Amino acid sequence: MHRRAVLRLPRHVFLRSTPSPSFICRTFGSSAIRLNATNSGDGDGAASSSSAATPKFGNRWGTRQTTRQTGLSAAEQALRDSLKAASQPPPQPEQPKQPVRERKPFERHPGATTRKTPADHALRSHDKPTTFRRDRVRERREREQGQARNPKTQERKENDWTCKSCSRHVFAKHSSCPFCNAPRPDAARKRQPQTQQDSGEEASRDATSKKYQRLRQELEDSTMDERKQRGRFSKNEDVIKKDRQQPEATLSPEEAKLEKQKRKEERLKAKNDQWSWDMSALDQLEATEAQEQASSFKKPARRNQRQDRSDGDDFDPEEHERLREERKRLKKEKAEKKKGRAAKVEAAPTPIYLPEFISVSNLADVVGVRPNQFVQRMEEMGFEDVMYNHVLDAETAGLVAAEYNFEAIFDSENPDLEAAPLPEDPSLLPSRPPVVTIMGHVDHGKTTILDWLRKSSVAATEHGGITQHIGAFSVAMPSGKMITFLDTPGHSAFLEMRRRGADVTDIVVLVVAADDSVKPQTIEAIKHATQANVPIIVAMSKIDKEGCNPDKVKQDLSIHGVHVEDYGGDVQAIGVSGKTGEGMIELEEAIGALSEMLDHRADTTGNAEGWVLEATTKSYGRVASALIRRGTLRTGDVIVAGETWARVRTLRNEAGLAISEATPGMPVEIDGWRDQPVAGTEILQAPTEQKAKEVVEYRQDRTDNKKLGEDMEAINVARREALEKRRLEEMESDESTSRPSEPSGPKPVNFIIKADVDGSAEAVLNSIAAIGNNEVYANIIRSGVGPVGEFDIEHAASAKGMVISFNMAIDPNMMRMAELEGVKIMDHNIIYKLIDEVKANLSEHLPPTVTQRVTGEAEIGQIFEITLKGREKTSIAGCRVRNGMIQKSRKVRVTRGDKIIYDGTMNSLKNVKKDVTEMRKDTECGIGFEGWTDFAVGDHVQCYEEIFEKRYL
Repeated sequence: MHRRAVLRLPRHVFLRSTPSPSFICRTFGSSAIRLNATNSGDGDGAASSSSAATPKFGNRWGTRQTTRQTGLSAAEQALRDSLKAASQPPPQPEQPKQPVRERKPFERHPGATTRKTPADHALRSHDKPTTFRRDRVRERREREQGQARNPKTQERKENDWTCKSCSRHVFAKHSSCPFCNAPRPDAARKRQPQTQQDSGEEASRDATSKKYQRLRQELEDSTMDERKQRGRFSKNEDVIKKDRQQPEATLSPEEAKLEKQKRKEERLKAKNDQWSWDMSALDQLEATEAQEQASSFKKPARRNQRQDRSDGDDFDPEEHERLREERKRLKKEKAEKKKGRAAKVEAAPTPIYLPEFISVSNLADVVGVRPNQFVQRMEEMGFEDVMYNHVLDAETAGLVAAEYNFEAIFDSENPDLEAAPLPEDPSLLPSRPPVVTIMGHVDHGKTTILDWLRKSSVAATEHGGITQHIGAFSVAMPSGKMITFLDTPGHSAFLEMRRRGADVTDIVVLVVAADDSVKPQTIEAIKHATQANVPIIVAMSKIDKEGCNPDKVKQDLSIHGVHVEDYGGDVQAIGVSGKTGEGMIELEEAIGALSEMLDHRADTTGNAEGWVLEATTKSYGRVASALIRRGTLRTGDVIVAGETWARVRTLRNEAGLAISEATPGMPVEIDGWRDQPVAGTEILQAPTEQKAKEVVEYRQDRTDNKKLGEDMEAINVARREALEKRRLEEMESDESTSRPSEPSGPKPVNFIIKADVDGSAEAVLNSIAAIGNNEVYANIIRSGVGPVGEFDIEHAASAKGMVISFNMAIDPNMMRMAELEGVKIMDHNIIYKLIDEVKANLSEHLPPTVTQRVTGEAEIGQIFEITLKGREKTSIAGCRVRNGMIQKSRKVRVTRGDKIIYDGTMNSLKNVKKDVTEMRKDTECGIGFEGWTDFAVGDHVQCYEEIFEKRYL
């Protein structure tokens, strides 16, 4: 095993330091041991005396040597200095400093262009022991990239210092000597400027050390004396300020004034020119930074107050209270300002889609509020008895949701048809026939007057001589004009029909019998015409009869607001007779003059509009009598009326003849309806069949929603009543709650109505629904148009009701089916006879009137005890009959004073020991009462009978 001695010399000869100790390295290992070398002591400048000396190894390689470690000899040091001086290049003239450019990868260092001499290779230092080739390659690559992992600097750094006590070299990181603990003499000296490195390798090696030096210097600056620490300004800043202030101190007053004026002009120029630069901005920036830095170290106000108070000032309670109130006021104002800003920037309401009806609990979930809090909020808004299952409509739910910053969104689409607006100048439109309605009381001669006008016998074909449904006719007057007459029933049951006729008419002819004057239906007709703002012409009928008094008719009309011309009014009053024709020409002239004055006009080119007067079902289908208001209706047009629509299949006039079109003011019969229209609904023309279906569907949904809303309200009321009833039941005793509940309220009697036309069915329904009292009433299950069918009978049988057929023929098969089902069918053509039969049927369900008549009286004089079979004892009252007759079959009651103590029957009546059925006056008998023996001597016994009397409505 061989070893070789390696002498390690410093690579940087300009550092004044002793050479590092030598190492002895194995050629096959990495371990090293110290080499103890001795000097030759010659000092003759030999090349190397260490080469001739025999190395001495310690430990197990030889005898341990205790010689002191030494550096280079004088000869070696002189040889080293001479070689170093020969290897240095001649001095070059100073070149201008070039900007340091970034080295590219694999670019050779500028200093590497000069070829090194063998002497330089001899002076090469060995930083590390011999390593493998791949390690050397990796280290070289890291050095080139400036990423040396652990660079070792062997040279002396700039900030290293020498201890004056022990004369030892100390690194710059130590503030005191680690050998003798002597302090560093120049701890606060300035940092020297960094010198430019000779090579890129040394710069990368010193980067880490300089970073730590900078951090150490900053730490030393921060630990300076207290005066500089309070100032919080670095030394460089103080120097800059001194340099800036120095010129001003040396200027004369005139020069200082000129300098000040110059700076002012520069500031104005910088203010006007945004691209100029003013050095005064730097001063202002420094002043602002100083203020911010000083304010950042400001102590809290409360702490300062406490410190000031502790300095010895007297505590003033009034001042303290005043400051406290001031702080409260400022805090309150700040909160109000913040609240105001929050209200200004409040977010827009959140849109929310609500259904037509929603419960309280579901709405609370939608808005994100707990149900109990939601109910409390609703009660604060004014709602009463709110429950979780309470149902709200869309409008109410939207109002409640608005309290939580929600905006309710409803379906705003409205596909419904609407009537066209009125024209701006009606005088440009063509004229139309006026619509005249004849109104009055029953049997005052309305139909007779209309029959005279149109020269046809209508009254003879009416059942009972009264008009049952509305009729519309066009009459050609002798003057050549056409007038459309509407005949309305005068009976009170046809109130809706008369109201509907007044709404569509232009002139009202009020018929009043001269011998009967004003009647209730006459007053109603006056009211309808006044509400509709329709002019009135009074026709005093039956003027040819004896005992007529036209003056009384005029006086009665004035009492009810109809002022005729003879009494200073503007209403024409004409006496007429339907039989003799007296006054008919005058009536016709009055109608023509008033229609010319009113000048009725209508557009004939637009969509058709009108009113449904009556609807019925005939052999060729569903038909409706209509009055055209505007436009022209033709065959094949699509129209909508209420919740049904039709494609016009046939148009017929009042004579039953088919026509091709109907113009304004013309009554017409329309065929082709999908469903039965309702009388009084408005007719509107639709552009297409699809549009008509959409309109009908929309109207049906609207009706269903309205009905659902009414049902929901009824459900809410029923729930409240049930809750209240439950509370009352809980408050009642167990005895009262254990009693069987009896049905309370009036008893309903069910009816199903079928009529020939819709108006008649409506009139019958209103008349029958008004019959009843607080004990029994008529309940209308269903009403319709057409004959009685199988479904009607089955429905009535299941509801235990009756069927009403008005002015319709009944199939014999339906009559037999009704007999088998036990259903009664009431068939009538006159409405007042129908009402009488309905009242009779309802009267059968009324409880009878019970009256009591006393038939005998007796007085108890003695009490006996007898033994019955089974050795049971009972008490018998010995009585003496005072009045009348005591009968065993009748009821008895026992009175004690004015109080009835027993009301029941007798189980025995005996004369001595003989059973008898009756006892007369002034006789004695024994009476046993059913289940009662608490009588006493002196009680009075009354025998009475009950008389039942049938009641009628």
